[in-house]
Amino acid sequence: MAEVDDPGARAVALHEQAIAQREAGRYRDAERACREAVEIFEEVDGAESPDLANALIEHGRLLELLDRHGEAATVLDRAIEILKPLVAAPAPDDTDDMALAVAEELLRLLLGGELARASVLRARGRLDEAEGAYRRVLERAEAAFPDGDHLVAEALNGLGMVHKFQGRYADAEPLYRRALAYAEAIGGEEEQATLLHNLGGLCHARGDFAAGEPLARRAVELRQARLGPDHPVVAADREAWGALLEGLGRLPEAERAYAAALATFESHQGPTSLEAASSLAALGSVQHAQGRLDDALACHRRALAIREALLPAQHFDLALTMNNLAMLLDERGETDEARTLLERALAIFTISLGPAHPHTRSVAKNIAALSRRN
Repeated sequence: MAEVDDPGARAVALHEQAIAQREAGRYRDAERACREAVEIFEEVDGAESPDLANALIEHGRLLELLDRHGEAATVLDRAIEILKPLVAAPAPDDTDDMALAVAEELLRLLLGGELARASVLRARGRLDEAEGAYRRVLERAEAAFPDGDHLVAEALNGLGMVHKFQGRYADAEPLYRRALAYAEAIGGEEEQATLLHNLGGLCHARGDFAAGEPLARRAVELRQARLGPDHPVVAADREAWGALLEGLGRLPEAERAYAAALATFESHQGPTSLEAASSLAALGSVQHAQGRLDDALACHRRALAIREALLPAQHFDLALTMNNLAMLLDERGETDEARTLLERALAIFTISLGPAHPHTRSVAKNIAALSRRN
């Protein structure tokens, strides 16, 4: 980037550069540029500036993408606290178009920050808090933008994701469908890809792999056409598609999808990122299904080590990895470690998702089956 003499102009240029790098999947470069923009905005405009809040929101999003969830929450909380009093200021005169436009932009910034904060809560496994946050944003966005808006679609999608993780599949689907209708109305292909990805994931959770596979495949096609094959968002779509291919028994195709996703995640976000762990767990699953137990064991152990290092101790993704590793160990005859992992997984699922969640019931059945055999 060419040098810019004016500090304010440099901050703007760095912020724009960060957004462009994020969109290109270069998250680490984007985070460095955005951090510098934040520092300059604070020095030039002061600690209560809306431009600073805007840059903080972008910085929070990037920190989440880099698995730095605690930092992301702190940064986003600060942005929200800057914006709240600005949005709560007395309404401008109805005839002042410029003031109305500024007020709307400030509200958009605030709601965007709150959505980003809800995403961090969801990523940390704090599903009840995330649900409340998404509902508050949805209510406010629908009131402010009754004709529909991307903020409404994003809140609907986020709430649907929370319900899916909670095992409330019937509640998640209509939210995804409403969000998809908004995305189709505004012509947002990336938004459509996100919703198709999530609808495919919901089909996977229900075991309806045939219905989900074309949705997930279309998500890959839409996103890859815009972003290219080597982008982490495309990799996430490809991994989700792979899960449906695996469910359909198309194991070599699934493995190729998982391996491609892993290579992209390792390149862009690092070999010890949560995204890499997700692909490793998926690879372990398909290798297990193919009878390649040693390969599967290595993948599952790597995935568990990454998640243990980065996630809270009661996160449901930890329990999911423990359950899958335990099933593999049981097949290898290593029943003591398998039982220990299953008992840990059951405790985590019971705390994080509740005793009635499908994952909790599934692990309880696995423990009972292991006990009967041994």
